[in-house]
Amino acid sequence: MGRALAIVLALCFASGATDVLSFLQFGNVFTSAMTGNAALLAIAVARGHILAAAHSLTALIGFIIGAALAESFTDRRQDATLSRRTVIRLLALEIACLAASATLWALSGDSAGSTLYLVIMLSAIGMGIQGVAARMVDTTGINTIVFTTVLMRIVAFLTEAVRPGRAVPAREPLRSYLGAFAAYTLGGLLGAVLSLKAADALVWVPPLIVLGALLCSRLGVSE
Repeated sequence: MGRALAIVLALCFASGATDVLSFLQFGNVFTSAMTGNAALLAIAVARGHILAAAHSLTALIGFIIGAALAESFTDRRQDATLSRRTVIRLLALEIACLAASATLWALSGDSAGSTLYLVIMLSAIGMGIQGVAARMVDTTGINTIVFTTVLMRIVAFLTEAVRPGRAVPAREPLRSYLGAFAAYTLGGLLGAVLSLKAADALVWVPPLIVLGALLCSRLGVSE
């Protein structure tokens, strides 16, 4: 559970950095948080901002492709060892997508060019893959790309804990939920700071963090 939680927290951190990166550098779009991205798409369409709508739609399509691709790798009949190996493959594929997105962004040097759509697409594909991989790793229901649910579980836990006449629920899930929310926030904070101090380095943060999660997963398989 300790290793699994470490992997999940790393992926949460990568999601936070990715959302800040994509919003600030890729043109007001989210490639991880599809709820926010769908809202941005609706706003862009309503206001007739075709370019912004195209960015959000590209991210949405990419995320769906990534999730569908990842699901094709999974088999719910797998034993634990095979599942861990599938997670490793999925994380490796996510890293490849995020690294390709980062490389294209670094080489293009033009956020307004047509290359941007491929940059957004690859980043969103990677995050769609992550959503499936994280579900296979985690046993507490933490979603590394949707944090409204995590926040609701934190509130529910704390509310239940202070209600008179109720048994205090186990603290371990709360630590996991708080850790996930904190990791996402810290990833976003790092992304925001780098966007001001070293914007060129920010694009490499998500693939490097996911690489750390991959190495942690490989340690679990080798045992």
